[in-house]
Parts: sequence; C-alpha cells; structure tokens
Amino acid sequence: GLQNLSLSTALAVTAGGFVAGFNPCLFGILVFLAASILSVSGKRRELMLMVVFFSLGIFTMYFLFGLGMQRLLHSEAIAASFRYALTVILIAAGLSQVIDAIYLKRGKASLFRTDWALKYFQAGVERGRFSSYFLAGALFSLVKAPCVGGLYLAILDLISSKSYLIGAAYLILFNLGVILPIIVVGGFLALGMSPDRVDSFRKDHRAGMRLFTGLMLLALAPLIYWQII
Repeated sequence: GLQNLSLSTALAVTAGGFVAGFNPCLFGILVFLAASILSVSGKRRELMLMVVFFSLGIFTMYFLFGLGMQRLLHSEAIAASFRYALTVILIAAGLSQVIDAIYLKRGKASLFRTDWALKYFQAGVERGRFSSYFLAGALFSLVKAPCVGGLYLAILDLISSKSYLIGAAYLILFNLGVILPIIVVGGFLALGMSPDRVDSFRKDHRAGMRLFTGLMLLALAPLIYWQII
C-alpha cells in the first residue's frame, strides 16, 4: 500500500522532476506562448489558463508513458537489460548537454532546437481552446524529451523495483516536479512579468543550466550501472 512510500525517495523524485523541468527548452516555449497569447487576446487570465492546460498535457503524456514503462520493467530480464542501456543513454545524454553548454558559451546554435515546433504551438494559441493548449503541452512533452529523457529514464529505473501502486505514486510526484517550473514561471508571466525578462534570463543562464544537467546525468551513470541507487 501507499504506507510504504519513503519520504526521502518522494522528495528526491520530486526534486529530480523539478531539475528535469527547469531547463532552457521550457523558458523558450513559455516566452513564445505568453507573447503569442498576450498579442492575440491581451488577457492575463487566458495566459494562466493556457499554463494550466499546457501543464496538464505534459503531465498526462509523461505519466502514461511512465506507467507503461513501469509495467514493462517489472520483468527481471528486461529490467537487467534496461540498466545497461540506461547507463549508455545517461552518458550520451550527459555528454550532449555538456557539449551544448560549450556551444552556447561560444555563441553557437544549441543542439536542442525547438523552433521547428513553434508553428504548431502558434496554431494552438490561435484556436484559443483549452483542448488546443492541452495538445500543445502533449506535443511539447515530445519536443522536450531530449532535455528530460535521461533523468526521466533514471527515475523509471529507480522505481522499477517498487510495486505498481507505489511506482505510480512516485511517477505522479516526479511529473508534478516537471510541471512545477512551468506553473511558477507561467504564473509570474500571468501576474505581469514581461516575457522579455524571462527570455533574457534564459539566454543568460542556459549554458549553465545545460552544464549542470549534463554533469548530473554523467554522475548518475555509474550509480545506475553499479546499482548504488
């Protein structure tokens, strides 16, 4: 039952989700959506509703994927193979984040480009329906996968040994952590913060955020491989 939830693990999983969600991909899309909505309707209330339904779309996609992966990883043979594959993925993802940080520091284009998806988000904003915001969030969860994937898979490996109910509870906490930065930053935008100010923060600190994420993923790789966590 849920009485077997560990407070320390719950806090670690939620913090991991927050770190995964707090990245330049998030700020770039939020700034674009906020500016688009304010230019179309000019209503802060509409912006807050967009943030809520956009977050629900991300939460739903990651949660459903996590439930499917959790059931798959309950097979011991698959779980053992997954650990080796995950180690390679973490190293590759970590190195790509570090390399991207170096590129950004040198003024080069990011490896994690999301501008190709902007036209789809723009179409959702122009429709102005809650379902469009939800679908935009679901699409963004796929666009954001390279930014979040390594840490998300590490969390799945961590909870794979838990019961299905406990694993589902940890998934909820992780995904709440993922969308928390969106709700916080989106809330500030809805309350009057300028999208330009958020975008300026993103540009000034994106190399540092990439480097931090990359080093964390590289540190996780040996811990997963030797089953220390």
